[in-house]
Amino acid sequence: MKFLKIFPALLLLSAMWTACEDDTDPRIPADAVAPMLTAPTEGGEFVLLKVNESDVFQTFKWNDADLKLNVVTTYDLEVDGVDGDFSNNKYIAKNITSPYEIKVTDFNKGLLGAGFEDGISHRIKVRIKAANYLASEVIEMTVTPYFDAEPWSIIGSAVGGWDVVNDKYMNYDKVKQAYVLTLELQPGEFKFRAPKVDKDNPWKTNYGLKGSSAVYENDNDVELKADGGNVKTLGGNYTITLDVANMKFSIKQNSASSMTNWTDVVLDVYGQGVSVDNSSVVADGDQYKLIADSDGKPSVASAVYTWTWKNVALEADAGFKIRTKDGVAPPVNGAFFEAGYSALDAAASSSKVVELNGDLSVTAKGNYDITITIDATNDDVKKIIIKDPYPSALYMIGDGVGTWKWDETDLAMVPVNGTPSQFWKIVWLKGSGGFKFSPVKDWKGDFGAAVGSAGEGEFAFGGENITVPATAGYYMVVVDYNKQKIAVSPVKVYLMGETVGSWDAGVEANLFAVDNANDVVTLTKTLSPGNLRMYAWHDWFSAWWRSEFNVIGGDIVMRGNGGDQDPVAIEANNYKIDLNFKTLKGVLTPQ
Repeated sequence: MKFLKIFPALLLLSAMWTACEDDTDPRIPADAVAPMLTAPTEGGEFVLLKVNESDVFQTFKWNDADLKLNVVTTYDLEVDGVDGDFSNNKYIAKNITSPYEIKVTDFNKGLLGAGFEDGISHRIKVRIKAANYLASEVIEMTVTPYFDAEPWSIIGSAVGGWDVVNDKYMNYDKVKQAYVLTLELQPGEFKFRAPKVDKDNPWKTNYGLKGSSAVYENDNDVELKADGGNVKTLGGNYTITLDVANMKFSIKQNSASSMTNWTDVVLDVYGQGVSVDNSSVVADGDQYKLIADSDGKPSVASAVYTWTWKNVALEADAGFKIRTKDGVAPPVNGAFFEAGYSALDAAASSSKVVELNGDLSVTAKGNYDITITIDATNDDVKKIIIKDPYPSALYMIGDGVGTWKWDETDLAMVPVNGTPSQFWKIVWLKGSGGFKFSPVKDWKGDFGAAVGSAGEGEFAFGGENITVPATAGYYMVVVDYNKQKIAVSPVKVYLMGETVGSWDAGVEANLFAVDNANDVVTLTKTLSPGNLRMYAWHDWFSAWWRSEFNVIGGDIVMRGNGGDQDPVAIEANNYKIDLNFKTLKGVLTPQ
């Protein structure tokens, strides 16, 4: 086992147990047998780390001592320097039983309490002692303890990402009373955080800029605040010093990055293939141009820059390319380019995207999502992906509708017929918990609601879980990609057509009631002979038949993107119709 680095911060250290050797009464017989240490069988060389404090350091196992007396035998873990004789009676743990698993934090505290200085390699020996008298053989090892402080890290796109695996832990300088780290930063952003303060929320304690997000390269005593803005960097080798107590940091660039800096470079898509239907389109001679989203600027992660154009209208059979804005070299880095079909990732793009004299083109007019990435770590390789903006399927997931496990929750949304931007579902919401959506049954492309977007049952797209209403029951859930909104509303199901003598939508007399007590949506009504038809409704829909369904062979069958459903002929009678959207079963019962 090896722990590679020392992480400090000022925490009160727990002193290890000390004890004086007590007289044993009655005296231990001469033929008493000492405990035999069976594990570990040998020592090793260890550098203990604060960041690994919850890891197991060693598991000590031993055979019990035989004191030849009818007494309870206690065991302790004793430590001393390799040249010591254990006369100082320093104990790392007392009253232990075999096997004894000790964590890094407890072993480290024991060493510090015994007087072994942090940051220095020490040759020590440990043994198991029975009844404060009989001791096992010793195990020798070399150990470097750490100064037991709260670990702080640098986190962000500048160090590879915002996940726990990207935390770059800083070293504590006891003289400066500050954290220091020299490291390579990619062009991007970062913050400071203490992720171990709350294991369930690594962002509970974090510092960012007191002012707005800005670039800092060679600056001293920059003010920070809790939950502040991101620090931007152009990339290179840096030494960063964090003063937690005074909420300040300093940064020094030791060497600049050799990678191209694409931060704040604006791109546009241009050509005759860019439709005049786009609201922000600008004429460019006999062509049109449209800057990327976010004012044309990229996001960046691990020195990979990404520009996006969401829901762009493209003309069929006309060419277009992506370039630096207006076809000139950007002032940020002077690196002009334009990219066409040769940069397309065809496997990841819509099959409608084709080549036209080296340009990009689409075979069908419509709206598309365009993405271009530039990998600064790989000679600025460019990759373009053009997708249909709407998924072919959509699924619900969450403890408010099922569970958060994809193999346990199977809730496919229903496409609104002929409307690729919309999906719907009548679903049972549990009264507690939340839910999200994904175009695949996996955590890829998933989304929920934006923070603070709730209002009258509508939610803007975002990354947060959608909290279900407090009253359990059936609800109509609709997703609209064009609106970038999610609706959670009361269920409205209607009969339609010849059995009710009307082809008018929204007739109150044809509306089903929601009976949550019996898990059904129900209607009792005298019907005329003919083909039964029914539909779910929401105000975002454009026609009743786009959300049609029927009861066929006892099953609720959705029309989705299909054509007219098989006819369900009924005779004249008074019927009770029960629809169970949990089981997708329907029953028509003559009364």
